Amino acid sequence: MAEIVFVRIDDRLLHGQVARSWVKEEGANLIVVANDRVAEDRDTQKLMNIATPLYADSRFLSVENLIEKIKEDHEGKKVLILVEGPEDALKLLNAGLDIKEINVGNMRELPGKEKVIDDVFVDAEDRANFKKIHDKGVKLDLRILSSDEPSDENLLF
Repeated sequence: MAEIVFVRIDDRLLHGQVARSWVKEEGANLIVVANDRVAEDRDTQKLMNIATPLYADSRFLSVENLIEKIKEDHEGKKVLILVEGPEDALKLLNAGLDIKEINVGNMRELPGKEKVIDDVFVDAEDRANFKKIHDKGVKLDLRILSSDEPSDENLLF
């Protein structure tokens, strides 16, 4: 089984900021974008692959497929998992993946969402999912860049 070294919630998924700030710092050599839409969209995958550092590979899987494959495939890999929102992160936890901490990064401003910190906006459903994640004993690391100081995770629920 692969070692999960980092999980990030970021509605932009794989982009330059993630590649430059998090992949190297966390020592990941495999980036897995766990997103049902992107798993089927080859054009989006090509664009995201541009951000993949040369020392890492990338995979694009549905959330369900990741849950199956992470337990069987990618032996010896250090995996950084990217999900779009807290609902998908909760699915990973409910499937029994060994995740101790989840970084909460970019969640764009949309109608009905309120600002938590710069670049992180949540609604009632997000807050409920963050509370469920927290109640499972998983730490929520609320910050955009690895060089930022973490904000209080209680702002999320």
